[in-house]
Amino acid sequence: MSLELRSVNYPRRISLMRNNKSRLSGFTLWEVLVVLFLMGVLLTSFTPYYGSASKHVRLQMNRANIQRIEGAAQLYKIDVGTYPHSVTDLVYSQKGMSDWQGPYLNEIPSNPFNSEQSYQLDSSGRVNNSSAN
Repeated sequence: MSLELRSVNYPRRISLMRNNKSRLSGFTLWEVLVVLFLMGVLLTSFTPYYGSASKHVRLQMNRANIQRIEGAAQLYKIDVGTYPHSVTDLVYSQKGMSDWQGPYLNEIPSNPFNSEQSYQLDSSGRVNNSSAN
């Protein structure tokens, strides 16, 4: 008779063990919600730092572009004898300029603050402050 009880209880024990195992695997809804909440708090706390870092990078790019343009304008003046009228003159040759040794820039740099606003040169080969932001 004890053999019968063991044979009857054995499959039941296995099914109980399977149920316990399935209850232990995975995450509860509360655990998932807590993790999502903490991730949201971290993201909102770092967002202001990202914005200021992005502005700093654009400012550095703008300064580098201005230095490149002004340096190219100096090279243009050495070759041609006068400063260029525009940044385009540093990339493309004007008709009838035999002393032009360019291009002095590979491409016209875009303004990182306003991509539709281009850099403007004054008569002394400097970039205007209005276009530099």
